Amino acid sequence: MHRRRLAVVTVLIAIALLGLAPGYRAQAAPAGLLVTPEKFLGFPVGADNKLARWDKIVEYMHLAAAASPRVQVKELGKTTQGNAFISVEISSPETMGNLERFKQLQRKLYFQGGAPTAPERDDIFRSGKAVVAVTCNVHSTEIGASQMVLELVHRLATDESPLVRKILDNVILVLVPSLNPDGQIMVVDWFNKNLGTEFETSAMPYLYHPYVGHDNNRDMYMFTQKESQLTARLLWHDWFPTVWLDEHQQGNSGARIFVMPATDPINPNVHPLIYRWNGILGQAQAAALEAAGKDGIIYNSTYTNFWQGAMAWSGWWHNQVGILTEVASVRVAAPVEQRRAIPGAPPVAEPEGPGGGRRQGETPGPIPAPRDVTPRTEYPRPWLGGRWTLRDIVDYELIATMGLLEAAADQRETLVRQIYEVNRVTVENGSKSEPAAILIPISSQFEPRAAVRLADKLQIGGVDVWQAGAAFDADGKSYAAGTLVVPMTQVFARYAKDLLEKQTYPEVRRTPSSPPEPPYDVTAWSLGMLMGADVAFAKKPVPATAQLTKLAGAPKLVGEVAGKGTRFTFDYKGADSALVINRLLKDGARVAFERTGATQTVVVTLAQRKRVEALASEFGLSVRAADGADNAMAKANVVAIKAPRVALFQSWTASMDEGWTRWVLEQWEFAPKTLHNADVRAGKLRQQYDVIVLADQQPRDILDGNESLSVRPEYRGGIGDEGLQALKTFVAEGGTLVMMGNSTELAIQKWPIPVRNLKRGYSRDQHFAPGTVVRVQVDTATPLGYGVPPETRGFYNNSPFYQVTDGFASQRTRVIARYPNSDIVASGWLKGEELMAGQAAVVQVDLNPGRLILFGLRPQHRAQTQATFPLLFNALYFSTAQ
Repeated sequence: MHRRRLAVVTVLIAIALLGLAPGYRAQAAPAGLLVTPEKFLGFPVGADNKLARWDKIVEYMHLAAAASPRVQVKELGKTTQGNAFISVEISSPETMGNLERFKQLQRKLYFQGGAPTAPERDDIFRSGKAVVAVTCNVHSTEIGASQMVLELVHRLATDESPLVRKILDNVILVLVPSLNPDGQIMVVDWFNKNLGTEFETSAMPYLYHPYVGHDNNRDMYMFTQKESQLTARLLWHDWFPTVWLDEHQQGNSGARIFVMPATDPINPNVHPLIYRWNGILGQAQAAALEAAGKDGIIYNSTYTNFWQGAMAWSGWWHNQVGILTEVASVRVAAPVEQRRAIPGAPPVAEPEGPGGGRRQGETPGPIPAPRDVTPRTEYPRPWLGGRWTLRDIVDYELIATMGLLEAAADQRETLVRQIYEVNRVTVENGSKSEPAAILIPISSQFEPRAAVRLADKLQIGGVDVWQAGAAFDADGKSYAAGTLVVPMTQVFARYAKDLLEKQTYPEVRRTPSSPPEPPYDVTAWSLGMLMGADVAFAKKPVPATAQLTKLAGAPKLVGEVAGKGTRFTFDYKGADSALVINRLLKDGARVAFERTGATQTVVVTLAQRKRVEALASEFGLSVRAADGADNAMAKANVVAIKAPRVALFQSWTASMDEGWTRWVLEQWEFAPKTLHNADVRAGKLRQQYDVIVLADQQPRDILDGNESLSVRPEYRGGIGDEGLQALKTFVAEGGTLVMMGNSTELAIQKWPIPVRNLKRGYSRDQHFAPGTVVRVQVDTATPLGYGVPPETRGFYNNSPFYQVTDGFASQRTRVIARYPNSDIVASGWLKGEELMAGQAAVVQVDLNPGRLILFGLRPQHRAQTQATFPLLFNALYFSTAQ
């Protein structure tokens, strides 16, 4: 009896709590009701200064699955730090009971295994569901969506209203509560640690992803991180959703939420129906919010329709309706007060606090009033200011998500039919339009493994890659057996084409006389260029004589060790040579570089033949064995190296470039050690390291750090004068200091070197590049230029470029890489291209002893620029040169 009464009470409480959701009317709940999120957590979702941690969110999702036949939880894999990465599938019990059938219908909608037959197509239209993916919290400080999902799942699991029934009967929701669980845990723990202390507003001193921080949503074509790979597998190998909503947060000074559509320009490789549905479903979200009386809903603002790599927007080229919401943020979970704007009145000047900032322990005051308060078509009810809370974020996201699901349910058949049409046209156009195929040679590449890595990235993105079993001709050119072929007669042909072709950014002018608008984000992502693999676009289909075979995984290169003897040599070409070198050095082998003319060779002695054979097989190397191991290192043109002792500086003002650099060095097995401020100040660096790397960061962040009193003392400040002197001593004792991007300004300011940063002298109106693939010329006769061709491609985004001036006779300054005298842009958009023509991109300054290496062009940018990785690796190797 007691249990029955308790169950009734629980049901009544749940109904009352569910009734709090805007526009929601609860009806009779089923038996075995799932406990409410509030009861489970011990506080209301979205309460000020209260957050559900990832482990509790996962626990609740499993409770929902146990309590409701509408819910199923899947662990897709483990995150970088070993946490569960999950998806939650939600639909009607009838659908969930036959989920595999509906998944197969969805796969057939996306032409997996070939085009659907007419009966299969009609079955998809009649019986298929609108499969909607919702992903949350990729940026971990944008934490509201990870909280909102608790109420969303509870509602869909327990509600018996006609609205929810309609959604469940017509939609399959594939929910990812957090795309970055590691970061979610970091942010919650940091917030709770500082809550109630004078450090409440202190920014987290490290990245909210183990490696890439805020850049994790820039990884959806390179797939370097585990979380990106798991997401790609879910979306383009498992479920193939027709709609993908990615929920974000934005700044808190203006609009409360951005919904689709985004603003110009559009990308010509996206089917127009995708952009139309972006608008239809985005405006359905806006209408739901307006109906709930919410202010500050804007569209056609800030975010553009052009560029790849931003989570749901990468769905566009996969023929998926990829939509974005951006809700105004709070201070993680703490509310924000904003001064009220008075429409028609001039903005009020904001008073400055004593010393231009806030005293230690002082509660932040109101932020300035919003400036954009003019009603218009895309912003009919502007936000005028006031109090903004985590609960507001939860409400806006919950309404927008339910609005999307209702719209998808209402238009299920139309949506499915039109997505089928997009897929059909995409495949059919591949047989009658140009290009008919994209060709990726292997044997003729400067680095054959670059083609293998490129194929692997395409396959992770769902692209079918084939391989020629015989030589063939295309467009009057011969291609060898083994060439990789990407036919355009496949459903993700738009994606492959957009990734591999040269990007041309469309000029956007609001009026004919207006100046062109600069791009919002990157304008180029030509993956073959970035990875150092040449590709060709064939006008006609590859002939049958090519004997194409569809690959199930990345292609395999054949490697071997030819000849006899204990002196092994192989060509030094491309990034993966470093993996072989580092493993041999770890084994205790002796390694050197030998240069003969334009050829650079790796020379290995004291290595076991079986080990060399295994590495040759793994990496497809052609290794030559010969006698002469005893005097192999004695030649004048041979430079012996050791395993470099690498340190990577990590400041307490977190740098994404540091995280990416650390990931690259770890993946290529350089085993970097992390240096913090105190480690640098402690000195004696040369006794411990051969080379120290400073990633892209402003010199003031390195030297001074964050000195605000709101920062915890252990994370306050930078290396200071003491640390700078320690770096100078390290170099004076023969160490190599590698600096990238803006950190190179530290060398220019603090060492007497003959290098000027020309970028500093130009305004944004004169020179600007938010992300461009550029041509780079390399001096391959100098050791830092080994392993790359004389002309390659790099990624440029507003980093320094240099002019070499007169220096001391005791120094030797060399330009390792430069920009061409003309035609710098290989792909994308760059303003003021002529200002960097002929200027230096990478400079080496030998101080005798010691060395400074300035990478204005960052060779490891977001781990995408594999064509230029060897430039960085060489800087590490030759820090040990004997």
